[in-house]
Amino acid sequence: MRNIKKSCDNTYVYYMTLFFLAMLWLQLFDSFTLSDDLAYHFVWQKDEGQALQVIRNFNDLINSQLVHYQILNGRLVVHTIAQFFLSFTPPFIYQFLNALLFVLLLYLSVRIMHLSKFKTFASILMCFLLFVVFSGFRTAILWSMGSFNYLWVIVYTLIFLLYLRKLYFTDNNRLFFHIIVSPLSIFIGCSHEGLSLPISITFFTFIIAKRKQILHQAIFLYICWYIIGTILCVISPGIWNRVDGGIPMYNRLLSGLINLISNVRITWLLVITLLILFKRNKLEFKAKLYQYRYVYLCLFFSLGIVTVCGTNLERVAFFTDFMAMLLLVELWSVLLSLKWQRYIIICCSILMILFYIPAVAVREENKRNCDYMKQQMSEPERELIAVRQPIKGENHIMDFFRERYVNPSAEFGFYCCYMGFNAQDINMRQAATLYGKKKMIFLPEDVILKIKNDSTAYQDYQLDTHKNLFIWKLQENKSVSKIVFYLKPEDISSLPLPQRLLAYKDSIYELDDNFHYSVIHINDRYYLVFTRPTTNIYRRIDNIKYY
Repeated sequence: MRNIKKSCDNTYVYYMTLFFLAMLWLQLFDSFTLSDDLAYHFVWQKDEGQALQVIRNFNDLINSQLVHYQILNGRLVVHTIAQFFLSFTPPFIYQFLNALLFVLLLYLSVRIMHLSKFKTFASILMCFLLFVVFSGFRTAILWSMGSFNYLWVIVYTLIFLLYLRKLYFTDNNRLFFHIIVSPLSIFIGCSHEGLSLPISITFFTFIIAKRKQILHQAIFLYICWYIIGTILCVISPGIWNRVDGGIPMYNRLLSGLINLISNVRITWLLVITLLILFKRNKLEFKAKLYQYRYVYLCLFFSLGIVTVCGTNLERVAFFTDFMAMLLLVELWSVLLSLKWQRYIIICCSILMILFYIPAVAVREENKRNCDYMKQQMSEPERELIAVRQPIKGENHIMDFFRERYVNPSAEFGFYCCYMGFNAQDINMRQAATLYGKKKMIFLPEDVILKIKNDSTAYQDYQLDTHKNLFIWKLQENKSVSKIVFYLKPEDISSLPLPQRLLAYKDSIYELDDNFHYSVIHINDRYYLVFTRPTTNIYRRIDNIKYY
């Protein structure tokens, strides 16, 4: 028996070491992005028109977070950590820690769900679900700003919850110690509203259910301070500015529905598993619901946040799917026979290898493209930066893996949070400041080459190779106030239901926000560059004019 246990422990250690090395290798191909990776190098300003200030010391960092709390969100701890690492540490420190925290996440998940007896199976299954099934692996785990907000948050929250569980089941005689230490829970509570809010609501129900017992325990102090931290995060003016962002409730619910259908994947696996269990063994079904009732309750509240948050970003589903993953792995670990667990280990291992090899390839490709871009940015006199992008559609398999595992350094498109072709865009100003230049603009390499090699190119509006941008040569430098798209009629009733819900009903669509278009100067010629509108508009374009 001892030899069997020792063999299982060795297998577990081998797998965890392998997961760490594999994750570290992926992280070594990290590339910075023109979005948050740039923004968090700077002191946040209340007005984007203010002079940009790169973070140089801790005083700058604190001032930055005070403004950040006012205008963006209340995640003080998360973004303090993010700005510290981006401003003061070399990239490898983050890459090493992120790989380590990924493995720690697996270890803590096994601990919190009482799965030590099945730790090898549970760890492999969780790694598979995160790496292969979860839709937001690239943005919530591989991307630096995403991992600070999601992976790191869930790790220190699990440590906190494990500590609370230990307190709950042990004698708490060190009252003075807990009075001094418990306020630190505030920092865990104000980490991320997407996780701390459902946990706090669950804590509140837990206190009500266990009030006769828990009010006299030290755990009560920690829970109260945690809830206070959550409140500090949630009442941030920045969060309420985003909540009150002019998005109608219909659009919020529609985005939430899209998120639930497309990104909340592990949760659906849990639902299917529970339905099968209910059909086969109702007593076991009820027992499992009761045993982990607070986790299920927290999952329910988390689903509510995903539904009403007003965005369909894949990483928003991370906390929800993570809770579902804990419950799913616990069910499979306890209910499946050892024979089935071995089959699953083999299948998961093979699939992870099949996914890992192309994942490394596409991340290495993206790193080369990023290095090419950074090389141009480092040239003192260069302001026009050529961006290399793989063409979608040439290889659908590699497109799939790029979508799963790559955060492109530069992107172009209507929904992109920055416009690389606009030198006045805040992110482009930050890029120029960081590299000591007056201005900097980014365009797809094929567009730049076409303009430089053919003076007659883009006489009329044309799309770039990737069909994200329109380029239109101007006869002279003009100030453009708006771009008008004249649209062909469309029979909405003949459209499929998803397209019908998003159909644009008017015959004219205007771009007049000074964000999605800009006039640029290349080779003594002027070009109007503007984003291709969303598909419901683009498919109806009859003519385009600018004014």
